[in-house]
Amino acid sequence: MPPPIASATRSVVPPKGRPPKQTTLSPSKSINPDPSAYPRTNPIGALSTLLKLLSSLSTRVGRCQYKLTPAEHALSLHLVSILDPYVYQGAKTLSTVVSAQTKPIISGLVYQPTEILDSIMSYLDSKRDLLNVALCCHHLHDVIFPRHFEYRFIRCKVSSISVWNHLLVNHSLARNVRRLEIVDERSSASTAIMPRGMVVPRGITKRDTDLESTDDELGMHKKQERYLALALQRMSGLKELKWSCNHSPISIEHIWPALLMRCTTLDTLEIADNLVFTSKGSEAEDTAASSGGESDNEKDEESGLSVLPMSTLTNAIFKSTRHNYGARKNPDISRITEILSRCPSLKNLQVSFVRPTRAQPGLLPAVDELLEGRWSNLTRLSLTGLHSTSTTNLSSFLSEHQQLESLHLDVLGVYNLDLHPDTLPRLREITAGKDVLNSILRCSLSGGEGDLRPIEAVKGFKLSGTHATVDGKHVDHELFHNLKKHSKTLHRVELGGWHDMDDVRKLASSLPGLAYLDLGKRLNVTTNRGGAVGPVTNFEEWLEVLLTLPELRALHGVKFFYEISTNNIPNSSANPAAISTASTSTPTTMHVQATGNMAASFGDSVVAAKIQSQMSLMDRSRMKKNDWTASMLVWRCPKLRRVDYWEDGSSRIIALTRGPNSSTTGGDQGVFDGGEATIRESNKVRWEVRRLKSV
Repeated sequence: MPPPIASATRSVVPPKGRPPKQTTLSPSKSINPDPSAYPRTNPIGALSTLLKLLSSLSTRVGRCQYKLTPAEHALSLHLVSILDPYVYQGAKTLSTVVSAQTKPIISGLVYQPTEILDSIMSYLDSKRDLLNVALCCHHLHDVIFPRHFEYRFIRCKVSSISVWNHLLVNHSLARNVRRLEIVDERSSASTAIMPRGMVVPRGITKRDTDLESTDDELGMHKKQERYLALALQRMSGLKELKWSCNHSPISIEHIWPALLMRCTTLDTLEIADNLVFTSKGSEAEDTAASSGGESDNEKDEESGLSVLPMSTLTNAIFKSTRHNYGARKNPDISRITEILSRCPSLKNLQVSFVRPTRAQPGLLPAVDELLEGRWSNLTRLSLTGLHSTSTTNLSSFLSEHQQLESLHLDVLGVYNLDLHPDTLPRLREITAGKDVLNSILRCSLSGGEGDLRPIEAVKGFKLSGTHATVDGKHVDHELFHNLKKHSKTLHRVELGGWHDMDDVRKLASSLPGLAYLDLGKRLNVTTNRGGAVGPVTNFEEWLEVLLTLPELRALHGVKFFYEISTNNIPNSSANPAAISTASTSTPTTMHVQATGNMAASFGDSVVAAKIQSQMSLMDRSRMKKNDWTASMLVWRCPKLRRVDYWEDGSSRIIALTRGPNSSTTGGDQGVFDGGEATIRESNKVRWEVRRLKSV
């Protein structure tokens, strides 16, 4: 008889007069019977546990041999369900080969091996596409949902060590991450900025406290940084990174070496951190003071990684925050310039700086160093909150980037630009001051006077008012002349401010084909009720202006409707009809959701009568006034569909629609023939309060 194994036996002290005996331990005692300890995303671990459980059956004594306990039986079923998607197709293929004795003809995506399907699904980056594929059959659902759908987008804090450890241990799952958003440590589970809160995969067995020890409080941030850096190295498919951790000693600079390892796949980089607007020497001194210095090997490693190109990065966004943490009195963009110097394929560049709320006044970051770079594929440029010492650098930068289509400039010290001919021939959208706008619009193209830029939208400039004259000529005369030259393509205007009705009349006469007009705030006027502005008192003048804008679909910046109590707004189910938004070239996709039908005459007669009886006399009067206002707006401007809500900052609009029984054809596109027809049809114009949601 061979000697017993030391690891599987133990000595039992016998009573006096009896020889000692050896008691064999069951290998199944080392198996955790809890099914939740075995996630569905780890088939290799499930297979090893199942083999270990089955091999332990032969070692049992007596009637327990080859029998499973109820807990072990439930565990084995759970393990088999994990392995089933990976074994079923292979077993089916082998059975077909044995029965037919010929090579089977396997056609269709569903009949491919599971590992092939897993590799194919890795090419789908959108969660919507993954969901559509998963709805095809159960087999594709089992492949997508444990491993792909919940790992495409992750939003968490830098202190979420359990998430980083989960991705560090499961390499195959870390490869499925496409978008990573690291939020501020002070962010709660659900805020107005993040209504859905944190987004992390299910099945993470360990918590943050399981990986943090109570005796390493001083090294907690170093531990978080190490786990995050190691997890980033495993994300070989990462394409978008958004860093908003602006209240932690861990900066983007600390994880930059690990991020450079993903430079072959990263497409979008967005950093919202005050530390990125600091010079490299200032943070190095702070880091050396806190950590006691840095080894020469680490410095050599970082210097070697810093020269790696980021050839796939096309979108780079850098922003500062209003928080005081990490802010400097004299900010600098040398770090940003160093990052951008390794991005030859850049298409979208945005640099925005805002001074913190309680910061002392100081200089804005200088943009001259950034303007020395050249990117041949750059199509969108946004520089805000910066200053320049010379307009020559900016003029030469714009002259050498002929692919620019969208330009947003808010640079202190830049007024008139000296542009070369044929500068920015593809420009479609401009957001700048009046002087910069005039400099671009007056710049001629080689095709002559008839060859103009395809400008579709201008934003950000202010109108000076009637009395702003220089040498007997109005200050905005050149601006209106330049806008009129581009009236064929220009359909969207967003003002920064205006003074009087004469500004609006001149703008309407220069651009009669406007489809979207946002007037912004009226300057040099007094407000009531803590800054709130009531409806206009010169409604007839506005109707005359709208008569010159027949293509206008959206008008913002002026209020026409009176406030009505929300208790008198009926339910949205009373009017399930939807309207189409204004067809304007807006960069942000908006979703319109109906919240109520304000025209009681269009709903159910019983509901309308009930609401009418519950209204106060003031609300009844305002309701009639609003009905008349809506009918007059549609009469003078038939295509108008969106105007301002009576409350500021509520993300709501008032939508104008036509009644279902209207005699005019074309639905929302109907046009009234005359004044008498308008009065008859005025009761069939409905106005609704709708909420705008960006998706």
